[in-house]
Amino acid sequence: MKKCKVCNCSSESDFCFRHKERKPFPKISSFKSRNTIPTKDEIQKNINDLYTRNLFFASIWDKRKHNCENCEKWLGDEPFSYMFDHLLEKSKYPKLKYEQDNICILCLECHDNKTRGFISDILKNKIKIVREKFGI
Repeated sequence: MKKCKVCNCSSESDFCFRHKERKPFPKISSFKSRNTIPTKDEIQKNINDLYTRNLFFASIWDKRKHNCENCEKWLGDEPFSYMFDHLLEKSKYPKLKYEQDNICILCLECHDNKTRGFISDILKNKIKIVREKFGI
């Protein structure tokens, strides 16, 4: 086991999770790149999408324990959007965007690790189950 070069805590590499180098997340715009102001219809569609997503996540939050499904960390009583992870990416599998079985509740650290490709055996197993269920 190595020591973090910044805080000297135990780490698997030269830097611990808090201090390891991170690639920035890509910038995502709700609207297509252009120099014009979005139309009222585009704004309304975006609001409707957010409302639908929030209702969907709230229904999952009400049914499940408020612990990270990977590390069992207590997440508190208030849900945040980062806590809901699509096991199979919604960009690749848009039909599974609102499938409750495709959602995993994760703490920020576990969600960040999965997003960056550091997928635990627990999450690999959950992904396998979802793939089998939906025939992917």
